[in-house]
Amino acid sequence: MEDVSDHIFFTCRSCGWRGEERLNIYSCPLCGSPLELEYMVEEALPEPRELLKCRNGIWCFSKHLPRYRYKATLGEGMTRVIITRLEGLDVMIKAEYQNPTGSFKDRGSALAVSMALSRGAKIVIEDSSGNAGIATSCYSRAYGLRAVIVAPKSAPKGKLDLLSLCGAEIVLAETREHAANLAPKIAVEKGGAYLPHTWLPHYVEAMKTVAYEIHYQVDELPEAIFIPTSSGTLLLGLYRGFKELVKHGYRKKIPKLIAVQTTSFHPIYRALKGGELPSENENLADGISLDKPPRLKQMIEAIKETSGDVVIVGNNEIKHSLKLLLARGFIVEPTSATSIAGFIKAIQNGFNLDSSMVILTGSGLKMLQRLTEFITHEAQSS
Repeated sequence: MEDVSDHIFFTCRSCGWRGEERLNIYSCPLCGSPLELEYMVEEALPEPRELLKCRNGIWCFSKHLPRYRYKATLGEGMTRVIITRLEGLDVMIKAEYQNPTGSFKDRGSALAVSMALSRGAKIVIEDSSGNAGIATSCYSRAYGLRAVIVAPKSAPKGKLDLLSLCGAEIVLAETREHAANLAPKIAVEKGGAYLPHTWLPHYVEAMKTVAYEIHYQVDELPEAIFIPTSSGTLLLGLYRGFKELVKHGYRKKIPKLIAVQTTSFHPIYRALKGGELPSENENLADGISLDKPPRLKQMIEAIKETSGDVVIVGNNEIKHSLKLLLARGFIVEPTSATSIAGFIKAIQNGFNLDSSMVILTGSGLKMLQRLTEFITHEAQSS
């Protein structure tokens, strides 16, 4: 039987390089730019009744994803859309923290681990401050792969504990950047497959499924979507997914994509607006702490093409949003709360939006001690 994995290619938009997909290629071998995946995508989406019966995670949209011999899944996807009220407006919440390991990163790990399995990997290596590493570890363990996760020492203890429970070998690095530099070296030493979520295009492709799901879940697409943004896989995946929906006639327009970043890390703001913002000593949103994302240029293009924007929030705004979410029954991590903080700030600053959606990206159950400290300190200060 023909292996359709042989019909997947890496391509580089910057210099035009094209080559067959292989393990441990995650940037262009000619110019060093981020790569994209080239593969056959069918036009027709599943029928709603067919989708309701599907139990295969992101592979319910298998005709719109790379075809691999092995399809790893823990039942990720089809997360709820919930309506809540903020700033006097109804807001749609896409509850991505309801994924199996507690974050949207499960979608990317399902696809990346499927690729690694189908290409013969036995060990996978990832650098991560938490959620991506947890997802990689759990999916790898479920499918018989060893996982080595290189994490910065600043990673929340709750997330490091989960990495251990998932069976990962943990290597601690001084900083997030040091972890990213160390991980590929460990991959070479161990003969493993390096799966960097900041670079590997599979993480972007998997996030298209969020856009597909939103299409099924709402009658009218939101005018704007607020997205906690670091490496940009979710923002770019939404952009590509909605772009496909428009191309194939399912929808007429892509929502405005609004990236939310923090005062500590805001490369999109620098690129779009120019200038630097005063930084805070501590960054509560550990999940969006990347200062030089490889796909920055692509993110800027997606934001501009959708008439989107970037909103910057600080620690106090994040804490306030955490309290608002907890009061409404949403137990999420600080990074998730940035999307709510960004929405509130946008409305207060005069954004005129008929309808909005915020993405809650990660669960707070992984860091309950820190959440308790944040909320307790906030209560004592008020």
